[in-house]
Amino acid sequence: MAQLTERELRDKRRGLEALNSRDASDMDLQRRVMATWKDDDRPSAVERYNAAKAKLDKLDKQIQTRVTEIESIEEQLNQISTSKQSDKDTKDVADLKKQLQFAIDTKDTTRQTALNTQIKTIEDRQKLSATGGTATGSEQYAGDNEFVKDVNAKGLSVTVDPDNGNSWVSGAEGDSQVQQYIYIGEESRPTEVVGGKLRRGGSSTPYTPSTSNFDALRKRIIEDAIKSPRGLKGLFDDLRGAGLRIPNNDYNRLDTTSVSFGQALSYALQKHTKAMVNDLEINKNIQPKSFFKYVQEDLKDSGIGGPEVDYDEYVTKRDEADSDLNRFFMDYLGRNASDAELNKYYKELRALEKKNARVTTKKPTDSGGTSTISTGEYQLDPEDILQLQRKIAGKALDGSDIDTILKGGKGAAQAVNNTLAYAKKYGVALNNSDALKYVSSSLKNNEKDTRSIQAKILAVSKATYSNLSDILSEDVDLDDLSANYKYTMRQILEIPESQIDTMNPTIQLALKNNGNKGAMNLTEFERVLKKDPRWGNTSNALETAARYANDILKNFGLIA
Repeated sequence: MAQLTERELRDKRRGLEALNSRDASDMDLQRRVMATWKDDDRPSAVERYNAAKAKLDKLDKQIQTRVTEIESIEEQLNQISTSKQSDKDTKDVADLKKQLQFAIDTKDTTRQTALNTQIKTIEDRQKLSATGGTATGSEQYAGDNEFVKDVNAKGLSVTVDPDNGNSWVSGAEGDSQVQQYIYIGEESRPTEVVGGKLRRGGSSTPYTPSTSNFDALRKRIIEDAIKSPRGLKGLFDDLRGAGLRIPNNDYNRLDTTSVSFGQALSYALQKHTKAMVNDLEINKNIQPKSFFKYVQEDLKDSGIGGPEVDYDEYVTKRDEADSDLNRFFMDYLGRNASDAELNKYYKELRALEKKNARVTTKKPTDSGGTSTISTGEYQLDPEDILQLQRKIAGKALDGSDIDTILKGGKGAAQAVNNTLAYAKKYGVALNNSDALKYVSSSLKNNEKDTRSIQAKILAVSKATYSNLSDILSEDVDLDDLSANYKYTMRQILEIPESQIDTMNPTIQLALKNNGNKGAMNLTEFERVLKKDPRWGNTSNALETAARYANDILKNFGLIA
């Protein structure tokens, strides 16, 4: 084959590139270049195929690389979104628990119920997210009766209104969740033929699919009540017997169009519906009690126009009580409690809890408002429990530190708590036994306050944090000095405030500063935090990675 000139070689390369191009504008170049080639200079089919395949493989690798990068970024963005939602849920739960504690402190049982439901809803969503969207234990209920079919089809659940704490059974209708009623009526018939003989009192339990149409259900319930042996009056009697207010003139006329009857029936039907759905969810009960039996047997003290009485009794579980007493005995006697001591303790503990039960009574006032009276403390104070445990221990504790504290009453118990809190503020590791010894010694010395104890703790703190000894004082504690570190740690590692205190190892690292004078500067502390493995899982770390990935894609021209 003749030696090709440099120009011919250049034209041949351009011709090959044109052949491999999909651009129509290169077709004329292909024809012109190929026409100039001699037969033996034309690239063979194999050459053209190999050249095209090599270029295609190169492009395919580039595409796959970009696809992998994009998928990685999408995954990071999803993680950021999930992390942010998780952080919001965690914050919401923390806020709700603070509100719950306030409701407990103020004896607001209605608010407690509503807040507990809201907290459970968020925590269930967190569990769902943690399992990748698979809800454990949420499979459809077994059974082929109409009640179960309807619950499965509608996806019924108990919903709580966060604004007022009211709850109802909701189900999907269109694109919204609306209140649903379920009616299982016991349609008692006056007579029934059995084996060719007439028998009175036969009954059946017809089911009406769940609906938001209360008026239609009211009509059905009235019809069933009229057919029953007790008649419509029986329904009025049952509603009034459950504590629902229906004034005498409406009752005497059996007025089913009155507001009082409508309110009473709506309330009873709503309560029955919630009871059925809850019983199905918790107990898998696919054969619920009929509406009429529920009103007669279960619906009491409703509060619609009548008194509402809540009886709240805190019940300690037996295994928890045993554990508490054994821990007390081990701390102060060096042994576990005997079976006889455990039995005696639990019997007396339950007696105290029953005595402390909180009874809340709500009654309507003449002015249209509501009066509420609460009695009882509900949950025992820690001191009450300690006194009972001390009683069970008997003479073996006479003269001991705990004995001295308990004989000192609430003031001595508070002094122990104050000592523990003071030690924590100054970064001194103090356990209950140490605090008991401090306070017990103080009481035996007839000291009227804990100032001498605090002076000892401050001295220990200055010795422990010698690099801060000239800063620590009665006016400046480690809580003050660690405030900026706690804030920075919360922001960078995205840790809830409740999980960080002065004794946290990372905060301790900043305060002690490897023995150098003064505490660690914040810039160095931030570098320490970003070396922490926990930082890699935070949303701000993922956002940093996402920004870096976006910069890469921009450099390749794949995104604007």
